[in-house]
Amino acid sequence: MSLVKFRRRSRSNVFAAILWLMAWPELMAAEIRSVLLTAQQVTDQELQQARDAGLTSVVLQLTSVKPDVQQQERTAAEKIAQTGLKLDYWIEIARCPELADVHPEWMASLQGHPEWRRFFPDAPLPAKGEVIKNYPWVPILYQEAFDAHRNRVAQLLTDLPPPSMVYLNGLQGAPSACGCGNSLCRWTADYGPILTATRIKANAAVSFVKAVEVLIPHATVIPVWLTECEKHDCTQEGLCSGVGCFDGICWKAWEKQLTPLARHADLIGVFAPYKQFQRDLPLYGGSGAWVSHCVKSFAEMPVRHGGKAIAANRLVTAIQAWDVTEQELNSQLQHMQHSGAAGYVLIKQQIDQSWSPLLYSVTPPRQ
Repeated sequence: MSLVKFRRRSRSNVFAAILWLMAWPELMAAEIRSVLLTAQQVTDQELQQARDAGLTSVVLQLTSVKPDVQQQERTAAEKIAQTGLKLDYWIEIARCPELADVHPEWMASLQGHPEWRRFFPDAPLPAKGEVIKNYPWVPILYQEAFDAHRNRVAQLLTDLPPPSMVYLNGLQGAPSACGCGNSLCRWTADYGPILTATRIKANAAVSFVKAVEVLIPHATVIPVWLTECEKHDCTQEGLCSGVGCFDGICWKAWEKQLTPLARHADLIGVFAPYKQFQRDLPLYGGSGAWVSHCVKSFAEMPVRHGGKAIAANRLVTAIQAWDVTEQELNSQLQHMQHSGAAGYVLIKQQIDQSWSPLLYSVTPPRQ
């Protein structure tokens, strides 16, 4: 099958599934019914189909502070605002090549477990004065990165139509910064003694949300959160490759970061593209069932680690609407509805979550 034909079929599948929603009053009653689009995807046809399907809003992904890209995204935002649908924005935080390329010292590192090397067998071994960085992940768990991201968000929002909501994805650590190799492990920015930036001791996520709220006081800021690893990941064949992440620090740190955020934010996004994270497994109870599993985790896992349960009606699920069949998308939506979540955002184009090792000299050579 050619790439062009695949894209055409994918578009048909997505909007067939959206139109399918209209036959389900429970799904149409969801508080938030949104689709996430890039500026290039904002066309008259896409917007008309979103209106016809009864969606409440279009979420525009803001990607770059480069003037030409900002102009494209401004034009797209104005186009959405004219439709009568609510306009929301989506901003990726931690995964940021623009900041990583300029300030590699702010990137997360790979200092702990070596299991990540099974994916990168040719990665170099760091010598004295060197560290392996996790490119291009720049978490807000460092003060310098926190400040830079806040300024970047301010730039991204400059001269745009006012939004109803702003989704912030990537307020946790970097994938596999503990070294296990599992991209779901996001609890830290580093797991070793070498630091090249100033670590924030606690509450970075909620502090960042508050900082962004100052920038857009009339919009609702929704932090988007990812669940952690699972018990079956800790087997030798699992995504953690034998590292005891599930019973270790991962979920404890997850709860400590999330609980202060949950006290502040009324709504929390749940980042749940199930195929992207290799969660299309029978153990969840069917294709797309990981959505409801994620929602359930927000009720159960905080309590297990000393926090309070987060009710499903406070969660907005961001689900995979690319590279799925109509049936698979429908299944995700049904599981979302049965979970009791407040609504959904259909992600129509993959949000890059990839990472790679980069050798970095802690002490730059003298000029």
